[in-house]
Amino acid sequence: MRDCERRCRWVRHRCPILDVYPTGSGRGRRSGPSEEGPPKEANMAASADLTSAPRIGLSAKLAIFGLCYAGVAASLFPETYLAALGTRRLLILYFLLPFIILLGLGIAAPFSDRRAPATWFLAKISFRWRGATLTLGIFILCLAAFTTYKYELAQMVPFFADRQLAEIDAALHFGHVWKWARSVPLPGVIDQALYVLYAQLWFVVVAFVVVAAAWIDDAAKRQRYFLSLTATAVILGIVVRVMASSAGPIFYDRLFDPDLFDDLTASLRSSNAGPAILRISDYLYSSYTSRQASIGSGISAMPSFHVAMVTLNALLLGSINRTAGIFAWLYVAAIMFGSVYFGWHYAIDDYVSIILVWLIWRGAGKLTGAKQ
Repeated sequence: MRDCERRCRWVRHRCPILDVYPTGSGRGRRSGPSEEGPPKEANMAASADLTSAPRIGLSAKLAIFGLCYAGVAASLFPETYLAALGTRRLLILYFLLPFIILLGLGIAAPFSDRRAPATWFLAKISFRWRGATLTLGIFILCLAAFTTYKYELAQMVPFFADRQLAEIDAALHFGHVWKWARSVPLPGVIDQALYVLYAQLWFVVVAFVVVAAAWIDDAAKRQRYFLSLTATAVILGIVVRVMASSAGPIFYDRLFDPDLFDDLTASLRSSNAGPAILRISDYLYSSYTSRQASIGSGISAMPSFHVAMVTLNALLLGSINRTAGIFAWLYVAAIMFGSVYFGWHYAIDDYVSIILVWLIWRGAGKLTGAKQ
């Protein structure tokens, strides 16, 4: 019994993604037999048999679900999945992954152990690198799967909700939100900085937080984050995406009414970062019409996954460190503003994303026992 407990503690320490507990241990053990039950020798034999079969923990279940999520995408849409998996952005991520891990640990070390950050850093590398690397590997497979679902759903489900979303958005804000956003007199350098934050740094920031989360000591917090991430990908990325299929204001003129958001296109052309945004929209529309997928391709407005991911990251970082949480929420505000300023989303897309992610985070906290 002690040997089994010791082996399981070793597995949990070496591989944080696999929480394995002996069935006969204190974690979820059923009450023992009554005094009128079988003889003591038989009970001991049965106990030995039970302890030889480990119970799969939540982290292992999440890993299995992630592999299934990626496997279904690869099985249903193999060409799209392989195209997404081999895209240049992911190839760069493969190469940079070890450096991202080291950078993430280097930043986390002072927060985790102020007295001996170097000792903490080396201990993490020694005991946790296998499980964290496995987590990140599954994340990469799921990232390609998410792009596959997003791209294929855009091909399968018509954009039927744009007219209603545009009307609701205008009614809630007494006019189109992009007009309110672009009426703010932003200097050219701020306009360009907002473009960098939204279009270029978003993926880097998300990948960095996922890396950091894979090394969190607190198992409940780590599980809460990855459970929330999984639920967000499925609920927002598939269910809500299908229920409110929409393209967004920037594609409205090509798919519906060429006049409703015509001023948005003209405003983008005349701004510093606008031409770059229009080139991205041309690329996405071309990918949509030519059926050529890559990471980041696929058209979808409701809900905003940009806002959903930075909101989830802000909830995690705020639960770890107050200063990091403040900066994370400022980034959420920048992404929300950029989503309507550049015409990618209706404001209601952002509101729905924040509300759903917060509910998912709360539910995941109760399931994992993480401190609320």
